[in-house]
Amino acid sequence: MEQFYNYQDMSPEQRESALGALSSIGFSPAYGGVKTMRRAMDKSAGEKMPQFYFVFRDKELIGYMFLIGDDKKFRAFPWIPIDNLDELPMRIVEPLAAIAVKAWNDEGGCFISSDGNIIEKSFIARA
Repeated sequence: MEQFYNYQDMSPEQRESALGALSSIGFSPAYGGVKTMRRAMDKSAGEKMPQFYFVFRDKELIGYMFLIGDDKKFRAFPWIPIDNLDELPMRIVEPLAAIAVKAWNDEGGCFISSDGNIIEKSFIARA
């Protein structure tokens, strides 16, 4: 059975295990290593961006979904979102997609695209 964890809710041991296992499922940060990722992830708070989610099956990391919201905020994560949902079965993708939609709806303000443009939530909702 798969288990979904928000980085904020994980024990220090679970965090270290997840960060160390990311490379085994094909993820590496754009800059730095585990220590750099940990510093960025430690800045997540409450229900605001950024949010970092991990999926485990029998204590093995099988998936991740990082909702950053600003591709300029962290050198390690120069993406608005990044995940490996395309490699996971739909029974896992659906709850993660619901988490992403909720996080998007809970986020006050806007997102900043890679070209520096500010994108209002209401604009994207109409698209």
